[in-house]
Amino acid sequence: MKTLFVIDRIDYTGRELRPHWIMERCGLVGDAAVSFVGSCDVSGKDLVDLEDRALGNTVAGARMLHFIVELFGIALPGIVFAQRLLCMAAKDAIEAAGGAAIRRDGDDLFVDTGKLSVSVATVSPVSGLIHMGLNITKDGVPVEAACLEDFKIDPAVLAEEVLASFAREIDGSLEAAKKVRPVI
Repeated sequence: MKTLFVIDRIDYTGRELRPHWIMERCGLVGDAAVSFVGSCDVSGKDLVDLEDRALGNTVAGARMLHFIVELFGIALPGIVFAQRLLCMAAKDAIEAAGGAAIRRDGDDLFVDTGKLSVSVATVSPVSGLIHMGLNITKDGVPVEAACLEDFKIDPAVLAEEVLASFAREIDGSLEAAKKVRPVI
């Protein structure tokens, strides 16, 4: 799996969660994960989560560390499992960097009652897609929030750790699958 931390600011609107966006924006072809810093403002038709859309929710934050993943040849349950792996990689990296005890509930991360992350997984006709955003600051977040700034964690360093850990898990899983025989 290819990974890249993009130095340029990219504001996330939800429209980036589409097939081949990583190839178009970052030049990475195939299974890939990228990370970048930017604002987040997703609402209306750009919300992938149907419950959030029905409730009229907005996913927002003035400054977030974003991750977008695209995996080819994977169905919806598989990309949701990959989303959980990404979430666990982020949790482990934040705790290792000196963050407080992070609580994971499904695909969300919390510090006490403050929400640290947003995340969604979906499929396109050709691939599975994940977006995860970690609050760098609490500015503009419409819910009780936690943020990386509270722990003095450098987003770029954290991004590299999360990307490397996630890629090891995905690559290792694919290799492990090649070493077993089917049972009859």
